[in-house]
Amino acid sequence: MEATNHKKKKRKFKLTKQLVRLAINDGWTQIEIAKACRTHQSIVSHWYKGLDQGTEQQLKPLLEQYGHKLRRNSFRVYWSIDSESEAKVFHKVEGKVILSQAFYDARRVNYKLQKKVPQHKLTIHHQGDNKFRVVYQSRLRFQHSNAELESTVEDAIWGSQVSEQYELAELLLVIDNYAEKTLAEYPSDAYTLPFILRQSLLNHGFQVDGIVEYPAIW
Repeated sequence: MEATNHKKKKRKFKLTKQLVRLAINDGWTQIEIAKACRTHQSIVSHWYKGLDQGTEQQLKPLLEQYGHKLRRNSFRVYWSIDSESEAKVFHKVEGKVILSQAFYDARRVNYKLQKKVPQHKLTIHHQGDNKFRVVYQSRLRFQHSNAELESTVEDAIWGSQVSEQYELAELLLVIDNYAEKTLAEYPSDAYTLPFILRQSLLNHGFQVDGIVEYPAIW
């Protein structure tokens, strides 16, 4: 038993970079992390950049506070309905949701805004090992009246299409393309979605290429 516990303490934690970035985004400094983990700031810098991984024993103070955000095995249920046969397909997609964004049709009468009705929605799941799955959603309508479905369960009003898994770089390209083409009718959303995606990724501890960083001096 002692040998097993010793091995566990020495085991490298694969999500070290994401864990450290969660702490940094929550206001920790690298010096504070180094002190809590009983190591040097230079080691924490390597963790932050993904150049090295800490052990579970070293990272215990961070795991106790942020581990649940990394290890939570959450899922959501989606569905799609064939427009002709009305056959229903149900989807269970696992992984933490890092972005859920709806896009609204602004209904106006005599140029006066009456209401904003969500027509499309984008949900992105992180499924571990830097892999992501996108759920593209459109508002469901009744076949004969074309009226939009209403429900107290928000997920029930959307018809969903689940993508293949994407690496982070692929995800950025796919969503940027979605913003440009699918959201052409929603110019404000088309322009802002690339920013919203990158902000969400950074807030969840992912390293995004193409970001100009202005690090603080610890």
